[in-house]
Amino acid sequence: MESEHMEATPASGAGGGTRFTLPETSLAEDQFLERQRHCREYLERDNRVNADIDELERVVAHEKPRLIISMDHIREFDSALAERVVAEPGDYIPAFEAAAAEVGIGLVRQAGAVVDEAAFRVAVGFCGAFGAHHLTPRGLRARHLGQLVCIEGIVTRCSLVRPKVVRSVHYSEATKTFFAKTYRDQTSGGTGAGTGGFSSAYPTTDDKGNPLTTEYGYSRYMDHQTVNVQEMPERAPPGQLPRGVDVVLDDDLVDVVKPGDRVSLVGVYRALGGRATTAASAIFRTAVIVGSVRVFGAGSLAASGSTAAEINAQAGAAGVPGALRLTDADIRNIREVGRRAD
Repeated sequence: MESEHMEATPASGAGGGTRFTLPETSLAEDQFLERQRHCREYLERDNRVNADIDELERVVAHEKPRLIISMDHIREFDSALAERVVAEPGDYIPAFEAAAAEVGIGLVRQAGAVVDEAAFRVAVGFCGAFGAHHLTPRGLRARHLGQLVCIEGIVTRCSLVRPKVVRSVHYSEATKTFFAKTYRDQTSGGTGAGTGGFSSAYPTTDDKGNPLTTEYGYSRYMDHQTVNVQEMPERAPPGQLPRGVDVVLDDDLVDVVKPGDRVSLVGVYRALGGRATTAASAIFRTAVIVGSVRVFGAGSLAASGSTAAEINAQAGAAGVPGALRLTDADIRNIREVGRRAD
């Protein structure tokens, strides 16, 4: 099976000896390594309580599917790093995932377990305060393309969950060798530049024209789903219909929401090309490539900027004036206690 690796190249020295020269790295690789180093410094910061390491330990122990990083913690560590993550998520999300994988491998080794470094992956999402990038579907504009945004709305439509090929393995009967190919499309993480570009062509023959047989058991797939999130009716301007935006959910995020759920999504707002986009048209379809999802109830609007009058109106409509207000954290704790065996 094909694999990428670096080798030292022997060269003849002036005195007849042999010297070794390491292959040169490109500028894009150097910049990626620098971003990865900075992200790792954040994850390994020396705080009295490092919540990210605790979360990463749960991910490594398979108690959580992905690492959710708070933008507030990043902002406390380095405000410039937080600004770059919001402005350039296509560059910094892969760096955070690579840094989290490195730290996670170290945690596994500390526990005395064996880990496959080549296959070890950590998915990363973000939460917290986004300031001007905390929007509704109506507030999305062209200036937000390629940036990290937080969208709140109501799910109105969910597609079926379909598998998406991530890595296919093929076997050549003529040469008795395996070939592997990794696929990237417009909904994949990163920008495509400096990461091999977007590749979706399915190979049927090798470079010598020999037919290839797909080894489905060795190939790797990922769940894929598209949902539509619409503006909340109470936040739409009077006399105007609510607006919506398409949202792409992958892997562990599929089937997390259903129509009617009020959600808060954090992801990259991206323009997608397609068959409907012709050479004579400059209009592209847009979607939010989501990295984290939070479902909340109608009463939790207090945490997202509702006024005291709105909160009291919600309690009065429920017939419980002056009742105890429950936060999202209270609801999560109640459900956690309800799932306990005792």
